[in-house]
Amino acid sequence: MNHSGRITGRARRAKIGLLSASLARHHGRRDAADLLSVLIEARAGKAPADLALPPYVLGLRAEVQRGSARLRTRMLKANRRLNTVIQSESVRIVTQYTKRGRPAPAALARYGEMVASWRNAAAVHRAMAQELVDQTNQLLACYWDAAWQRARRKNEIAAHELDERRPTEWLPGEIALDPTWHRVDDWLITDRWYGQQPSDEAARPAVLQALAILDSQAVGASAASATDRFPDRINQG
Repeated sequence: MNHSGRITGRARRAKIGLLSASLARHHGRRDAADLLSVLIEARAGKAPADLALPPYVLGLRAEVQRGSARLRTRMLKANRRLNTVIQSESVRIVTQYTKRGRPAPAALARYGEMVASWRNAAAVHRAMAQELVDQTNQLLACYWDAAWQRARRKNEIAAHELDERRPTEWLPGEIALDPTWHRVDDWLITDRWYGQQPSDEAARPAVLQALAILDSQAVGASAASATDRFPDRINQG
């Protein structure tokens, strides 16, 4: 892990290794004396608020945020052509299905392939972002384990108050994946950042309307397929 505050190269840069784990433990041992009250409160399940977290932990969290943002930027940049095509095809789908009222299964199928490509590309980058989160949480565990053990060895109060091992569920500063990674279709809506979305369906962005059409057709196709395969079971139900 690069602890200089810079993130360069590929997204796998946060991969935990002996050096980064050792550095995390070093910081934990160094900070143990200042974290005594925090460690003792762990018995009650209390964790410090973000503002009270030690600088090393805050630094790791900031690094993950930067790494996640760069992964998102890279994904958007690599798929900007696909984004543009989805935008234009969304207008065509909405016009065909909503304005003209004439379904076009072939065009919708092609549109579905484009959207699937977008979602698959996002899934790859989301997995990288999740890997970054998981590996950084491992470093946090190394940090707090080292602080816990140093406090028990060096302080009589801590030796009496703290269990032999840090509770596994107690990990102040633990990082979760940015929830926007689970709403990647929102990134297709280029005007979302400029104002509130209208409540009127007809005034909603074409991408949202086209995705709704695509999803409704997919649900309908699944239901029809189930009816064809299990007609007796469905009729009995």
